[in-house]
Formats: sequence, structure tokens, C-alpha cells
Amino acid sequence: MRVVIVRDRKSSGGGVHNYYCAISEHLLIAHEFVNVGRAHSYYPADGGNQGRRLPTALRLCLDWACLLLKMRSVPNLIHLNPGLDINTRRSLRRDAVNLLIAKLFRRKVLVFWRGWHNDACGAPEFPGGNNGWLSRVYRMADAHIVLASDFRDDLRRWGFTMPIYLETTVVADSLMELQVTGFESDDDERFRIMFLSRVEITKGVFEMLNAFALLEAQNPGKYQLTIAGDGPDLDKLKRRASVLGLMQVEFKGYVEGLVKAGCYANADVFCFLSYTEGMPNAVLEAMAIGLPLVSSAAGGLKDILEEGVTGYLVPYNRSAEIGHRFRVNEIADRIERLAANEDIRRRMANHNRCCAREWFSAKRVAARLDTIYRQVLGCKSKQDVQQF
Repeated sequence: MRVVIVRDRKSSGGGVHNYYCAISEHLLIAHEFVNVGRAHSYYPADGGNQGRRLPTALRLCLDWACLLLKMRSVPNLIHLNPGLDINTRRSLRRDAVNLLIAKLFRRKVLVFWRGWHNDACGAPEFPGGNNGWLSRVYRMADAHIVLASDFRDDLRRWGFTMPIYLETTVVADSLMELQVTGFESDDDERFRIMFLSRVEITKGVFEMLNAFALLEAQNPGKYQLTIAGDGPDLDKLKRRASVLGLMQVEFKGYVEGLVKAGCYANADVFCFLSYTEGMPNAVLEAMAIGLPLVSSAAGGLKDILEEGVTGYLVPYNRSAEIGHRFRVNEIADRIERLAANEDIRRRMANHNRCCAREWFSAKRVAARLDTIYRQVLGCKSKQDVQQF
């Protein structure tokens, strides 16, 4: 049995690409990738022609042609990874064509939904309408995977009657082995706050910066903020930090490997206030390393985060203006609570490490995905998979 996985290329954004890099060596099923998506200047290039920012029409045609070439080796299953949030919705049409290509060759199709626009959760219709061509095409898939129970409810309401699986993203092996070694004080006694994601306004990073300014005004020199990641609003965020006169903010830019691991290891709390998510890898990574969280409950985070157990959740006001959907004083209050109570931080850290190892390790996530592949293809056991 062989699966062709259509995923974002590295230069299109890290989440989906990194997910498959993490689990690929653990998948038992033979698989190969077709890399798709628009390259962004703030992500590392893939090398060769894939790293270039090609005209959209040409890039789409080349990506579709790559999938057509894979069909010559007769894969059993095509696995797609579109998104429904603001940033990934363009992938809807692209992967709809990929789905039609797969069905033209009579292949089974599994759709793994990634980002999901939170403001559209509970909407009565699939984008373009429940009777529109996009909805009809995606209802041709043999099964779907979602990252939140709310997303599963949306698909059911929109008329998707095929199997729908609830899954998570993943923590890479290299990060799963890393732990914050303790809470001992050192020469630098500042309480260290960390953010890691694409830097854009809908990640709540401007509200977080304003909350940090409030904390700094109340207790000068007590806190340190590290912002890791690149994105379309990074320069704007740096200017905002300068206007606020914040000296204890460090911008790391895009990080990976040991630099990324070091950012986590040097933090005391992970702050993530995204408006809209599937299930962000960064939050799971922070849990695996043993960081308490100050987070939104966007997307699949609502299914895995628990108030006062994994960290603290900040209420989200979807009717407020973008950039002001979290109250700054509420963010600051939750960070202060963690800074003031080492015992609570230890308890949350231990819980988060155990939870991450139970559910988010690459080996466990790959095993669950193998099971889904077997079920979609009608296999009953691992032996059946190897002989299919």
C-alpha cells in the first residue's frame, strides 16, 4: 500500500510541512510527498525551483502536474491538507482540483483540514454554500480529519456524512526529549515570556506586546519577552515596541533546530493568543518541554487545554476590532499569576510534559495516522497494510 501526501512546501509556512517531517520516519505505510503552496519571503526557501516565488498560475499548474506524475505509480490513497482559515483558504480551490485529479484516477482521498477560521465556526454553510462546487467536491472524499470537535460538528452540519476523525498535530522527537530542567533562580531573575509563531496581527501578538508594556510599567525590569518567528507584521510589531519604549523585548526572527529548542528552554511561560487555529504545533511543543501556557482557546486548543491545569485561558471577544480581541489587563493578570506562584508553574509543567508524551509524540501521532489510513483503505491489521 502506498500513500501520496500533498503538503505545504517549507517556504509556504512551517506548520503542515513540519508535521510530516516529524512523523515521516515513524509511518509504517509507504508514502511520498507532493509539495505545494506559495513561497513566502519570511520562510526558508526549499532550494531549487521550489523556493522561487513563481507566478500563481504557473505554480498551480506545476503543482497539479506533480500530482499527475505520481499517479503513474498507482498510489492507493491521496492525502490532502487544505485549510479554512483566512490565511489558508486559497488552498481550498487548489486541493479541490487535486481531489478531482485523484478521483479521475479512481483513488481514495483523505482530507486533513488544517487551519479553520474561528469566526466561521458554527456557520450554516461551507464556504461558497453547501450546494456550491467546492462543497460538492470535498464531499467526494472518502474520509476527513479535523483538529477540533467544533470543526467536526461544522462538517456534519454541512452535509459531510463520511467518516470524520479527530486528531492532533505533533511534537518532533528532538523537542520531545528536551525539558526545562527546573525552576531554580539564576543570575537573571526576570520572568521570561515566550511567543513563537508566524508574526501577524491575528496571532494576538500585538495584544501580548501591549500586555507586556503594562507589566513592565507596573514592575520595571521584572519581565523579559522573547518573540520568535517571522511574518508579514514583524516590522510593524518592532515599531510598536519601539514606540512603547520596551527595552526587554527580544526579536529572534525565524528559528528552527537548536535555536528554537533554546528559546523554549530559556522561557518560563509560553504565551499564544491566536484568533484562529487548527492546532498549533508551537503550543504542543511548549507543553512537551514543560512550559505553562497563557493561551486562547482557538480551534483545537479548546479540546486539549484546561483552565488552571495546563495554564490559563484568556477570553476572546470576536466582535471587537482586530488587534483588540483580548483585554490587555486580562493577559497581564494571568502572566502575573504564574510569575507569582512557582508551585503552580511546577504542577502545570509536570502535567503538560506527561500529556504531551501521551498524545503528541511523533511515534504516537504516526501510529494513529497509520490506523486511519488502514481504516480508509479497508485494512484490518498492520499485517494487512504491509501486504495490501
